[in-house]
Amino acid sequence: MESASPSSVPEGPVSQPTPRLSPRPVAPSSPDIAPHGTSNDLLQPIPSARASQSSRDRSGHRSSLSVNTITTRRFLPRPLHRWESPLLIIGFFVLGLVCSISHCVFYASLDGTIVPDGGQQENNLRVGTAMAFLAQITFTASVWQTYDQQIWRHLDKPLSMVTLNDIFGAQSSLLSYLNVDFLKRFPLGYFMGLFAWSLILPPFFTPGTLSVYESTNEVVSTRLVPYPGIAHSTNGHFFSFSPSYEGDRFNFRDVQTRVFSGPRSILALLTTATASQAGILSLPRPANHSSYTISFFGPSVQCTEANATTKGWIDQAVAAEMERSVTETTRQVETAYHAYVPAAAPDHNAAGQADVRFQSPANATNELWMRFERYKNSTDRICDRDKHHYVCSLWNSTYQLTLNWENNFQNVSGSSTPLHMVAYPPVDPANTTTEMTQHAYSAFFWALADQLVGSFGRYAERLPNGSERYFPLIRSPIQHNSLLGSSDLNVFFDYNEENDACERPYESLSAQRQQDIDRSRGRKLPELVEELAFNSTISLIHNDLLTNKTERPVTEWQDVNRYGYNPYGLWIPYALASLFTFLTVIIGTIAFFSDGAEPKPGHKFQDIVGAVERREILILADLQPRAEGT
Repeated sequence: MESASPSSVPEGPVSQPTPRLSPRPVAPSSPDIAPHGTSNDLLQPIPSARASQSSRDRSGHRSSLSVNTITTRRFLPRPLHRWESPLLIIGFFVLGLVCSISHCVFYASLDGTIVPDGGQQENNLRVGTAMAFLAQITFTASVWQTYDQQIWRHLDKPLSMVTLNDIFGAQSSLLSYLNVDFLKRFPLGYFMGLFAWSLILPPFFTPGTLSVYESTNEVVSTRLVPYPGIAHSTNGHFFSFSPSYEGDRFNFRDVQTRVFSGPRSILALLTTATASQAGILSLPRPANHSSYTISFFGPSVQCTEANATTKGWIDQAVAAEMERSVTETTRQVETAYHAYVPAAAPDHNAAGQADVRFQSPANATNELWMRFERYKNSTDRICDRDKHHYVCSLWNSTYQLTLNWENNFQNVSGSSTPLHMVAYPPVDPANTTTEMTQHAYSAFFWALADQLVGSFGRYAERLPNGSERYFPLIRSPIQHNSLLGSSDLNVFFDYNEENDACERPYESLSAQRQQDIDRSRGRKLPELVEELAFNSTISLIHNDLLTNKTERPVTEWQDVNRYGYNPYGLWIPYALASLFTFLTVIIGTIAFFSDGAEPKPGHKFQDIVGAVERREILILADLQPRAEGT
């Protein structure tokens, strides 16, 4: 093969320019460097028609401005390679857009869901991280593909080798952007490259998009829950002490005739605890945070004002009690409160049971009669007081309750609807079946009445010198329960105070009296008695021996962790990245078709060779002093 003549020009059109070639002048007699037999792919450098220019400086030396050119034979690209650039630009952008949208949709689908076990949670985070990474690198790849295509559209003027190196090295080094000449001669590529680099920054500055917060999970399941079994005749012996008609021995357990003799100790203790606590006892809970509704039959108490006849009998009972209190040195001079259980007899002149009853057959009723004094609270005569008479009776009622627990807090809400009064158990004739439900209800009222009977009064004591001194005295179990703070007992607590004590505000009362009032919230006695019966009935659930079980749907709230999603943390950076990447895609696409769908280069050797077709690359050599004659 012969060497190319210095004046010869390779056949075919001149190829497009390419950068990063040596700035040294190419020897005119350089031999072909292509392998034998590949004349179509020859790379044959020749000198350009553009000559080297020189000038003489003041010192007699020459300064040369050498502009070197390189041309090649026509490079015939593969058909697929011809469309590689636009396919990669658009393909990477579409893939990045898909990853961005998938990431947002995936995190949105997790919003509000329960955080699973550790392994699955890590997998979710891996998926989100992978989508973010793929979106980032595909958007970046699309921008760099456009950048590579734009390089060859902005090399019309001679560039220094340093600037060419920075233009081609912008993808691998941020130091390239310190070159001001890069910015001046190729501003579009300069900012396009900066944008490609900035695509890696959003993960470091955008707010957290997926978080975890404490929450609850609601689960409804059918479970066995307790309710008071007092209305079931088979459970009567748990509430009532009712020995057989023939005696109380083991061989009389099957005798059907029973004698009512009072409540079981378990019922008395439960009622006492409820009265002292001023609320419902702690009930068994299905879970720490759960709720269910239930309805059942149970006892209740209704208090109404006594009629005129009953008022007369109550006044006679109070007078008889005051007479019995007279001793050689003391006497009761005033009664602020008096309550008793009347006897079951046509004539109620007897005082009845005004003290706590003990287990034994007794002539009584399922009623509590009481009289107390209450301030009128009128504006002009605020300290005047009236006597009030009430009858509290036992009823069978239906209860509709909603029981709710939240950690250590118990909330019971609901109501009771009275159905009919429950009479005191009679003495059944022999060989009859005793109604044990009636015994159980009566035992409940017996235990309740034991919390209310007795009196609050003012007594006078005669001293040896013949004078008298006065003092108040409580002779009732009320002093041990929450009813002590009732406003209907204020008259008694003012016995030892000044005459205008009824006008004293709450703030001037003793700390103990304030505490009592707070526990009962200063309400009236009839209301407190009914509430005590309501609370005592529900408190029966506190003891397993006093309950039956039934299936009810129970709602349970479990403490869980949930995913929280901040959509703006993803949508805003992804929207901005997609928008600017889309603009670069448009620029690259327009550039591709405006050049006649010519193949545009990347950084492959064949791309650079193909880009030099029909174009010269002008490399501006650095200015350097030259000796004269060289």
